[in-house]
Amino acid sequence: MSASIAQVLYGPKDMRLEKVDIPDPGEDQVQISVYFNGICGSDIHEYLDGMDLATVEHPITHEKAPLISGHEFAGKVKKIGALVKGFKVGDQVAIEPIIACGYCSACRSGNYNLCENSIGEDNAAGFLGFSANGGLSQLCNVSYIYAHKLPDDLPLSLGALCEPTAVAAQAIFNSRIHAGDDVLISGAGPIGLLTAILAKISGAHDVMISDVSTSRLQIAEKLDIGIQTIDLSKKESVREEIKKLTDRQGTDIAFECSGNGSALDADIDALKFNGKLVQIALFSQPPLVDVRKLLKKGGSLLTSYGYANMFDKVIKIIDNNRSTFEKIITKTIPLEEVVSSGIDLLISDKKQAKILVKIPQD
Repeated sequence: MSASIAQVLYGPKDMRLEKVDIPDPGEDQVQISVYFNGICGSDIHEYLDGMDLATVEHPITHEKAPLISGHEFAGKVKKIGALVKGFKVGDQVAIEPIIACGYCSACRSGNYNLCENSIGEDNAAGFLGFSANGGLSQLCNVSYIYAHKLPDDLPLSLGALCEPTAVAAQAIFNSRIHAGDDVLISGAGPIGLLTAILAKISGAHDVMISDVSTSRLQIAEKLDIGIQTIDLSKKESVREEIKKLTDRQGTDIAFECSGNGSALDADIDALKFNGKLVQIALFSQPPLVDVRKLLKKGGSLLTSYGYANMFDKVIKIIDNNRSTFEKIITKTIPLEEVVSSGIDLLISDKKQAKILVKIPQD
């Protein structure tokens, strides 16, 4: 048993910095000294209204709130369980925070992100930080199969980007993007920005990103990889703007990363015939979808939830494009300021993309 300083979420707007006891890792676990943990949009909703937080015992972990928050984290191996092979103390790792049963049909087919048993009866999410202790802590025990080795010289701050980048990578994979495709991304938050980066790396020709926030679009421009921006505070028609930017009638693929119903409708409008719309963001309320408009275009509506078997690919992509991914990180804060300088700031300051929490080391 070891003591650890952690941010513990008891319920909506009730997060407490506490000293907690972390047991030694189980026989199939590694114990991680966490160095960085990113703050996600889902963390904001979890804090504000308890979205996806386990309030009754989760069917796989048998845990419930209060729980240590955080699911985007990286660190170094501190202790190793008796049955773990392939790791040594000091290894740098990024953590895949999935909770899955391993035996349902989805898990057995390799789609463990869609595990049939991972969602609690209270709709708790199958992720660390929601239904088991997460990474806003000096120490965290994880199953070794979800610990992914990082290059020894890769900054651990970039390791903390593996989780959100895996979300974008899964969507890119699901879209079956081809080199030369034109791509529209609605929403210039972290997932939208990461999707734009990966679309460019995948060989897309014109990559356009839309948002109502000029500040967020400026982050996309600062990536300096040729992403074109559509400022919805100044433009009314995304489709007309695409025509101006590209001299073409629409886009091959649209990725919806905003969780906004009007953006979903604009994406359908912006598609070429036989175009594909990939829904990544979650909606707070069920959106209206004009299926007839999509149908008459021969369009496809795809979804992408989480990720499966993406981390090792993502680590290599980040390693090859370090300077680009570093620009996604706009602020680093101490553990004690998760709410005041993290969650609250992300709500109020659209100049922020990814805020990382630096975890103190003993």
